Amino acid sequence: MTALRISRRGFVAGATAAAFTYGFRIPFDMAGAAGEMPDEVNAWVVVKPDDTVVIRIARSEMGQGTLTGLAQLVAEELCCDWSKVTTEYPTPATNLKRNLVWKSFTTVASRGIRESADYVRQGGAAARQMLIAAAAEEWGVLPEDCAAKDSVITCERLGSKTTFGKVAAAAARIEPPKDIKLKDPKDWTIAGKPLKRLDTVGKLNGSQIYGIDLKLPGMLLASIKACPVAGGKVASFDEAAALKMPGVKKVVRVGDTAVAVVAQTWWQANTSLEALPVEWDLGPNTKVSSESLAEFLN
Repeated sequence: MTALRISRRGFVAGATAAAFTYGFRIPFDMAGAAGEMPDEVNAWVVVKPDDTVVIRIARSEMGQGTLTGLAQLVAEELCCDWSKVTTEYPTPATNLKRNLVWKSFTTVASRGIRESADYVRQGGAAARQMLIAAAAEEWGVLPEDCAAKDSVITCERLGSKTTFGKVAAAAARIEPPKDIKLKDPKDWTIAGKPLKRLDTVGKLNGSQIYGIDLKLPGMLLASIKACPVAGGKVASFDEAAALKMPGVKKVVRVGDTAVAVVAQTWWQANTSLEALPVEWDLGPNTKVSSESLAEFLN
């Protein structure tokens, strides 16, 4: 069985409050399963009645700013009030169930933004067009007569204005546009700007959910230690010593090169692993040093 590898920041689950959801249809198929969420046009942008905008992020935040950067791209095209933007993460399981509606969750350095920038921008732009179309229909004017800015839709000809939250239900019933119009980057006011990161507060006040915080019924956790020298192996370890420690369920060899302790909590597993007597066969690379590598390369 292949072990599941997940980074500490790689798994974050968010719950959506009752709201109307907006998204987009782009030339390739990203539509969700019909009837999964009746109020949803698509999966990317949620607008609540109080004009709060929840932007769904399908890439992992690992300290490089992907979460805020992607939210900026969507918010820019949506023309929403950035001060009212929040984010949430859909789960990989939900993405699979809904026919990969959020596409790839893979995040490597800056690729999270580079590989999804175009279609998340289209998501924000399509949602903006749908919101404007809903307001125009209510006023009996053409969408071209209306504009959106800071979550407010206006029609100068009529002198009318409304907010995203007020037209949310109507916009959810609008047919997504086939011709999606993106803003010229020279007109950006949110995307690419040095704004405060959206993930900072949660990390400071302890509300951020990390992979290590995930709890499932009957779930055990493990801590693993590999040979300190590349190419080395596990020679032996004293399993009995670890099994005497609180919460420990099992000590296992991981291939030829590592050993892991499985316990009721990660802290129990890690504490036991640190105290576990392990003998290593360091192998031929034990004599490798910076000097020997430099000599080899020269």
